[in-house]
Amino acid sequence: MPPKRKSAVLEPVIDLTADEPEPEEQNAFTAFMEPAAKKARVSDVGEGSSSGAKKGKAKTAPAAPKDWREIVLEGEDEGEVPIFDDCNEVRRKIRALQKEPGFKITRWLKEIGNINNNSFQRFMKASGPTGGAGNGTYYAAYVYFEKVRIAQGKKKTPKRERNEAEHGYGMPREERKHMWVFCGHK
Repeated sequence: MPPKRKSAVLEPVIDLTADEPEPEEQNAFTAFMEPAAKKARVSDVGEGSSSGAKKGKAKTAPAAPKDWREIVLEGEDEGEVPIFDDCNEVRRKIRALQKEPGFKITRWLKEIGNINNNSFQRFMKASGPTGGAGNGTYYAAYVYFEKVRIAQGKKKTPKRERNEAEHGYGMPREERKHMWVFCGHK
């Protein structure tokens, strides 16, 4: 069955299918071992806009990173990247990624931050927009999907822009099971 939305299809950015490293290509594990060139920050990339070159001068814009590992999000060094997708949206993206042919979940969990499989399973079994928000899988997967979105040059979805407007500093990273309602009855 074809996906309902164009954004529901996520193209694999890394080869998670190979069991043995191929000498011709650099696989995901060797990318971590080799020192990377200067990592591009999101503020340096400019998310699809021009690099601010003035009219009279012909400046060459720095090439946008093509690998998600080359992107460093604002606040990532401190582990404080603001999250603008709820848990249900992140789970939906993970399920779409799992349907890719040859996708290996254990390799992907290692790639995004050495996430424990038990933690991943608990996150995937949770439900609701905040179900599993305190789980490390939620943060690591969101950061991965945001880096992939930037690396592929995709625009933000309307839901994402709505979440940014509603939650200026990002969505809370704790599960909210109950909501208290106070009435003004006398």
